[in-house]
Amino acid sequence: MQIQYELTEDDYIRFNLSHIKRSKTGKRMLLIQRVIGPVIFLGASVLLATWLQKTDWWLYGIYGFASILWFMYYPTYFERHVRKQTRRLIDERSNEGMIGPHTMELDENGLRDQNEFGETRVTWAGIKEIVEEDDYVYLYNASVSAYILPKRGQDMEEVRRWLPAR
Repeated sequence: MQIQYELTEDDYIRFNLSHIKRSKTGKRMLLIQRVIGPVIFLGASVLLATWLQKTDWWLYGIYGFASILWFMYYPTYFERHVRKQTRRLIDERSNEGMIGPHTMELDENGLRDQNEFGETRVTWAGIKEIVEEDDYVYLYNASVSAYILPKRGQDMEEVRRWLPAR
């Protein structure tokens, strides 16, 4: 089966966001960063109250409010940060072949991905994990690397027939 598709910068950004949200390390990192801000805010309020030698409840209220805001909105900030960093990484190096038209061929042995700069082949044994989401299928060939297959314009029933059962 031959599949024609175009990969965009947004496809790579969405892959990175998806990967971070699904990986144990990414989840743990987000939780730690989400909790450490409020701990610092509340610790600072206690230190400031101790240093000033008074217990002003409004001070605890301000730091408490800042802690709640941090905890609630940090995931949004984190997502924006990942988007920005991914764009920078894509722009930073020569990434010919990443973005643009691709042709993927699926057969009983594996897959072949072609673009104007070359081609890669991998057997089905080299595909470690297949993750299907609403708009994409990710064919992981390593723990942090995957072939990104956008679903837009594809006959996904036909594609699923060629993918190995996992």
